[in-house]
Amino acid sequence: MGKWIIVGVLVILALIVWANYNGLVGAGNAVDRAWSDVEAAYQRRLDTIPKFAKTAQFSADFQIKLQDKYVQGREGVKTAAATGDPVALQKAANDAFEAMMISVRVEAVPQAKTEQLTELNAQVENVERVINHERKAFNEAVMNNNNKVQMFPGNIFAATFGFRARQSFQAEEGANKSPDFNLNIK
Repeated sequence: MGKWIIVGVLVILALIVWANYNGLVGAGNAVDRAWSDVEAAYQRRLDTIPKFAKTAQFSADFQIKLQDKYVQGREGVKTAAATGDPVALQKAANDAFEAMMISVRVEAVPQAKTEQLTELNAQVENVERVINHERKAFNEAVMNNNNKVQMFPGNIFAATFGFRARQSFQAEEGANKSPDFNLNIK
């Protein structure tokens, strides 16, 4: 009978060690996965923001060129009208109309291109929101890991098997600033 009690106690201890060890491994893996998600969000920001900024830059430049063509056409018609020469007036009107038709073919809705700036802003905001979410998830995983590693009886098993507390998210110097981009609108 005493032999079975000793075997029972050893089995219970083995199960406790097994459960604690697996819990510590799982918590450590959750921290690693959460950090990978933070890095994935950083990479998404690096991949997408410059592309949206270039699109917005192109759209802004196009809008300015379209405005310039319109102003030049209007001024040409005014100047030709002031001379009283019907041939010059007709030519200026045709030139202005042709420039506007080219613009209309290229840009059916001039306002649509300015929406690229709004889209850029929305994308930047979305990417930053995702990064913030992933940082919070990482810190939560670190806290869960650290609780398992530092609380009794997990701290005994953690020390025995070499598990350690992890560092929560620490921003690098300057990382608290959003990426800067210049649209150079002329």
